[in-house]
Amino acid sequence: MRPATPEASLPKGFTAPPIPRRHPTRRPDWLAAYLFLAPAAAVFAAFIAYPLVDGVLTSFTSNVVGRNGQFIGFANFATLLADPHFARAAMNSLFLTSGVVAIKLVVGLACAVLLAQKMPARGLIRALVFLPWAVPGLIAGLSWKWIFDEQAGVLSYLVQALGLTDQPVYWLSDPKIAMFSIGIAMVWHGLPFFTMMFLAALTAIPGDLNEAAAIDGAGPIRRFFAVTLPQMKEVIFVTVMLSAIWTFNSFHMVFILTGGGPAMRTHILPTLAYDYGITQSQLGLGAAVLVSVIPVFFILIMLLTRRMLASKQ
Repeated sequence: MRPATPEASLPKGFTAPPIPRRHPTRRPDWLAAYLFLAPAAAVFAAFIAYPLVDGVLTSFTSNVVGRNGQFIGFANFATLLADPHFARAAMNSLFLTSGVVAIKLVVGLACAVLLAQKMPARGLIRALVFLPWAVPGLIAGLSWKWIFDEQAGVLSYLVQALGLTDQPVYWLSDPKIAMFSIGIAMVWHGLPFFTMMFLAALTAIPGDLNEAAAIDGAGPIRRFFAVTLPQMKEVIFVTVMLSAIWTFNSFHMVFILTGGGPAMRTHILPTLAYDYGITQSQLGLGAAVLVSVIPVFFILIMLLTRRMLASKQ
């Protein structure tokens, strides 16, 4: 008995559509994908991959401004390990990043909760809170440099007017408080990003969850920690990781406010690399400073990418 063909199972008068055949001259789909990705790949290679590879290669040489050096292996990295300024810059970077991100996390979450409430002129208040994020970094740095000025700065004037001190406060010249002053300026400039992200996450939480928790007898504080925060954990993680990368790699605020001074006490790794590579013309040593932080950025970016891809599944 011959096996039934697929056409035999079809109703009478109905014919199966013809099976499409690949045209012999049709290009494969993967080739079209590569053609569309070629412009982006060219831009990536020209502006990201090439400078990165060139910086890594330079870190293994004794290059100086105006003259090519020789390959010296890990000598630049050995010099950095014995350099107290590099150790201090690394500690400053960690201290500044952890402190600034932690403050922005707590204050940004509080601001988002307040701005989510119904209040008069809520739109205007939100616009004013988000305004610092729209200010360019250069303008923000110059503004805070004027605010922290020991003689003509508004902050020193207010401190003396309130009777807290009768002497000028050296916000950017005193090694004991210079890093704190930089942190204040960075918190002001980056706080709106946290507030915007958290406010968007709050508005996306279904209201039924809080209503059900309230019916069960949960108070506002318990609802916040049991309902609101768990719903925001993905946004909080992504926001913290992005801010940590940006803050650790920040350059303009420290460079404008103190330039790494006084006595190289406020240098972070990007400004120290500039000082070694440009000011002191030691390109190889400056490149080694930046290359030394690549593992940190790689770990942060891997964590961020894995978490973002996991949230999409």
